[in-house]
Amino acid sequence: MSSMERHPVADEIEKRMKEKGTSPKRLALDAGLGATYVRDILAGNSLDPKAGKLSRIAAVLGCTLEDLLPSSGPVKSGLQPVMTEQIVVRGQVQAGVWRDALEWPPSDFYTITAPMNPMYASLPRYALEVRGASMDRIFPDGSVVVVINFGDLGRRPQTGELVVAVQRSALTEEFEATVKAYQEREDGTIVLWPQSSDPEFATAITILPSEQVHEVGSPDVTILGLVVASYRPNPRVTF
Repeated sequence: MSSMERHPVADEIEKRMKEKGTSPKRLALDAGLGATYVRDILAGNSLDPKAGKLSRIAAVLGCTLEDLLPSSGPVKSGLQPVMTEQIVVRGQVQAGVWRDALEWPPSDFYTITAPMNPMYASLPRYALEVRGASMDRIFPDGSVVVVINFGDLGRRPQTGELVVAVQRSALTEEFEATVKAYQEREDGTIVLWPQSSDPEFATAITILPSEQVHEVGSPDVTILGLVVASYRPNPRVTF
């Protein structure tokens, strides 16, 4: 099949794949896409691939979306370059019950490439790995969530948002954390809801108004950050 029957990025993807020594399936999985996504582009079966997904392919190939686009020749109308950014993954958070909040040593930090969201371009962001099954309908175990602290957003959380919450451990001076869906009721009660396919994780965490302020003015529970994006590296099929 000639390159004229394929999307204009196909030739450049194919060339860079050969240089990197990877296969269409491996490239697709490393980019967090369906196993046949790259193969379909190369075979001419996908004539309108999305810019966001092409950006993820480019990141795995060590280039940008602009590098994949030909300098001349037909380019699919509507395909606009997507600006990406590097976000540091600096720890993990439990999606189950409260667990010790874990921030790794800086030597264990790593970065992910994600599309840039203009809404939050000026705000500091970080990422955390999600562990546990209580949010698996949204964040399967091993997902990476991108977080912005509400202190940087300058507002309170809103019902329906996905948040990272922390509390001081009753047994130690350490902090515990969890990721949940946020609800605030009319009486001020905060409910942190799981989103799980497992009935074992169906119980919400309820925080009464009296429990939200410590006797010395420091909250027992702090809704720390807003989850603004998520990424699932190398998804696997379970049989």
